[in-house]
Amino acid sequence: MSAILDLRGVSKRFGGVQALQDVSFSIEKGHIHGLVGENGAGKSTLIKILHGVYTKDKGEILFEGRPWAPASPAEAQQAGISVVHQEIPLCPNLTVAENVFLGHPILKKGGRIDFQEMEFRTAELLARIGQTGINPRRLAGSLSVAEQQLTCIAQALSHECRFLILDEPTASLTPGEVETLFEVLRNLKAEGTTILFVSHILSEVMELTDEVTVLRNGRHVATRPTKELTTADVVRMMVGEIETDDRAAAEHKPQAEVILEVKDLGQKDTGLKGISFQLHRQEILGLAGIQGAGRTELAQCLFGVHPATEGEIRLKGQPVHITSPRQAIDLGIGYLTEDRRNLGLFWEMGVKDNLISVIVDRLTRTLGRLDQKEARARGEQAVKTLSIRTAGLDQGIGFLSGGNQQKVLLSRWLNAEPSILILDEPTRGIDVGSKAEIRRLIRGLVAEGLSVILISSDLDELLALADRVIVMSRKRISGTLAAHEATRERVMELATQK
Repeated sequence: MSAILDLRGVSKRFGGVQALQDVSFSIEKGHIHGLVGENGAGKSTLIKILHGVYTKDKGEILFEGRPWAPASPAEAQQAGISVVHQEIPLCPNLTVAENVFLGHPILKKGGRIDFQEMEFRTAELLARIGQTGINPRRLAGSLSVAEQQLTCIAQALSHECRFLILDEPTASLTPGEVETLFEVLRNLKAEGTTILFVSHILSEVMELTDEVTVLRNGRHVATRPTKELTTADVVRMMVGEIETDDRAAAEHKPQAEVILEVKDLGQKDTGLKGISFQLHRQEILGLAGIQGAGRTELAQCLFGVHPATEGEIRLKGQPVHITSPRQAIDLGIGYLTEDRRNLGLFWEMGVKDNLISVIVDRLTRTLGRLDQKEARARGEQAVKTLSIRTAGLDQGIGFLSGGNQQKVLLSRWLNAEPSILILDEPTRGIDVGSKAEIRRLIRGLVAEGLSVILISSDLDELLALADRVIVMSRKRISGTLAAHEATRERVMELATQK
């Protein structure tokens, strides 16, 4: 086999952060090559260099035997390199078909856009990845996170690419959708397409790839055939030995006091109906279900994004009607969104301002001036507590890796000191080391008195952390399981029932 891509001593620095340092490895033509490493290891920087977003500081890259230094993503795409990014760059006011063919529309004779043909071709591309239910005429802004991700994959497949880079492509997919995607990728490989598969889900990397490259702190650690490695081998190369602390949930005992009670809750616009449950003090209440089951809709209802239209919510025994996120925050409820790009982070701000954004009123002194000293102290403490990797508190949030951005979001809510914290996919897109850190942090906060509603598509994570698991199906609760009753099989049985 011959290499389609050769990296030789590639380096890249951003201010005081050395993102890549003398990285050298090769990717064989027609293989599926895994790229793994902690957040901040340099994976995203490398992808952006290959795709023309960044230029390398030094080193050499060869693509198909020729020097490779694209000046733009358009140049990379024209040369046969396509990328499906972790964050979803769709235009919300365009249709699915218009997004799929953005930048290379299908034209009629005379130069007019052939919308009908684009919709037909989009439907074919979506069918290739098993998504016949997504209407090509829908506005992208109306899609769920999973549907947006799938649209991005169809967008990449619309180009005649020879080298396909997938950055966390399965983060928002159900197990069935993941298997469909893997089948598509294996078919593309059989056709001769080379695939660089970047994922924190090591079980998927081990199942799918031919070789694995490990990066650590911007340096190349190893490139090895996947069949020669175990998951434990890869973890050790990524982060060294880590303490997983996955103790049985039964070891933790929530308090008897009910801090939140929901009775027959419904929300007309989102389809929620008849939702009833209790959350106890110092309890981790898991919320499971397949994509579209209503988990995020329930979280947003409790947080006042989509106020309940029927039923009752009681906080510490008192009835409340939560009509806005500001009211929810004032009542002691925090919500970490699953969509950090569009709903979580303030991209025009730095690290510090993102960290304190929900407590600005508490830090505002006489004449409306922000107490900068206290703000920086809070920011420094958050960076230390969660080991946020940043060049400084004033660094733009967009320069942080995805995992460090997620840590900033979590720290923001810890600054607000809520009594109830709703965590929607808190470890999605996070490396194994950071996952362990965040899981330990959640347990520590609960031990100190916090109550948590945890939404996670990672069933192993949910079963390891939750004291009880509520399972949703079709915008309703289909069952509630105690920790000792909750198994993957039982959860999926309830999640898929009609």
